[in-house]
Parts: sequence; structure tokens; C-alpha cells
Amino acid sequence: MSVIGIDIGSSTIKIIEYKDGQICNKQISESKEYEKTIENFINENDIKQIDKMVLTGISAKKVDVSKYNVPVQIVEEFVAIGSGGLYLSNKEKAIIASIGTGTAFIRAEGKTFKHLGGTGVGAGTLTNLCNKFAGTKSFNEIIKLSEKGDLDNIDLRIADLTDENIKTLPPELTLANFGKLKDNATKEDLVLGILNMIFEVIGMMAAFASINDEIKDIVLIGNIVKISQVKDILLKIEKTHNVSFIIPEEPQFAVAIGAIKSLE
Repeated sequence: MSVIGIDIGSSTIKIIEYKDGQICNKQISESKEYEKTIENFINENDIKQIDKMVLTGISAKKVDVSKYNVPVQIVEEFVAIGSGGLYLSNKEKAIIASIGTGTAFIRAEGKTFKHLGGTGVGAGTLTNLCNKFAGTKSFNEIIKLSEKGDLDNIDLRIADLTDENIKTLPPELTLANFGKLKDNATKEDLVLGILNMIFEVIGMMAAFASINDEIKDIVLIGNIVKISQVKDILLKIEKTHNVSFIIPEEPQFAVAIGAIKSLE
């Protein structure tokens, strides 16, 4: 059975073809011409047979795919987030941090999903702050610049104030994001500082969400989590909180695949 899964977010549309238990075609587009983007995806991948189309996301109900004459189902976004996070991480229960333009936190256990809340800090924050303060023009440029950045020129950390060995406060722990911004900080430093601040906020909010919960696995999904420095940023939080962060394969397509898997 060939199923088209479509996740329509506030800034991007993610489309997958799911067939024989795997993703065989996939695409991310920033186009707002949703129907045209879907049509191009089907044509470019020469998809001849579609058995079902499953849509989710904030604008899913506005998209008209009736021309394909196949069954169409709309899945609530929080259900798709939870289902996709569990499926890709191979977990039975977890807290899912879905990082799009902003970030939503979902408690997922089996087929039960609870929206815990969210934050306006996310990929939109990264893109626009980096554009404003470092002149970046693309996501790929942000990735390249962040790889060359140095947080010693940006953040105030425990090691800046004391060389004492404090068990619960490792020396690399951030005391103040941009709390030590130096005059000679480069745009590479600024980009890394912004990225670090965003994921420290998201990571800490996820950790706080788990404090009174037996669930300690936190699955991060979204295109932004593929940036290599993210793992190191989250590792600092793992050291000080009893949580485990998981970044699955294909995290950018988690909500689209989750919409499909939620119906099985």
C-alpha cells in the first residue's frame, strides 16, 4: 500500500511516500503553494498509485487534495507528533519535543498523547536571530558558521567564576547566555551562541517537564535537530538532570510518518 503523508507546518511542508513499511520518497519545501508542491512531489517521484493520503499540521484542513480521488484523513498534530516520535525512536513512551518554528512538548505513551505545553523558541528564532545579527541567508550557512564558533567569546559559564569542583555544577554549565559577549566575537561565535541558547532553553524545558514523571527519555524531532552541535549542547543537560535525549533518524519527517502510523 502506498500512502502519502503530509505535514503542513507554519514555515515548511514535509511530504513522504510510505510503502512496504518504509519511507521511499521524501521532500521538504518552504513553498506556501501546498497543492502545487504536493502535485510536484507526486509527479517528480513518478508515483502512479496512491491508496491513501494522510495530512496533519496547522493548515492541513485548508489543503485540497480531492483531485486524486483517494481516501483522505486528517490527523491531529499532537497525535502525529507523539506517534512519530515513538515510532522513530523505537520507544513505548517518551516526552517528544517537536521543534518547528516554535517548540511543542508532547507526553506520549502507547496511543495516549498529552500536550504538555510549548515555547516560541525554535527554528524560527534561530533563523531570524542569525539573519539579524550574523547576516546569514540560509539554514546551511547557519550550520557551517556554527561549526567554527567559540562559546568562550559569548557565554558566561561556571568555569569563568570559579575553579572549584562543584559536583552538581560542571564547569561548562552556562550561567548566562551571551553573558560574556566579547567585542571581538565573530559571526561564527554569534551563530553558535544563538544555537546554544535555543537548545539550552528547549532542553531545560523538556527536562523540567520530566521532573515529576517516570518518563526520562526525551525525543527531539524537527529539521533543526540534525545540526551536529545539538548533541553536545544536550549532553550538558543530561549530566545535570536525570534525562536521556534521543535524536532519531529522519527527525524532520517524524510528524508526517507519525500521522500515518497513528492510523495503524
